[in-house]
Amino acid sequence: MKRKLFSSFTVLLVVLCAWTAYANVLSDDTAVRAQARAAVDQAAGCGDDCKLEGLRGDRGMFEERIEYDVVKRGRYVVVCRRAFIVAGDHRCEVTERPPATPSTARP
Repeated sequence: MKRKLFSSFTVLLVVLCAWTAYANVLSDDTAVRAQARAAVDQAAGCGDDCKLEGLRGDRGMFEERIEYDVVKRGRYVVVCRRAFIVAGDHRCEVTERPPATPSTARP
């Protein structure tokens, strides 16, 4: 009985890991990248007029990290995570931004 229960638990764990890998790493992330870009546009204060010099991304099981180099604004890093590891919508937030300078500081 214990062996059958252990085998069932192991199979469930493997299926859960496979689903997590598919949902967070292998599936299409177009919507997540759009959310990340919107967060950068808002944080940089240039809206839809933001122009990118560079873009780098890293996608893992628990989060997606995207670095944007915005022309005349600097480097922004956005981290997108699910509400739960295997389910829920992604939420993106800017975790790193360039230091405020007198010419770009907001009142």
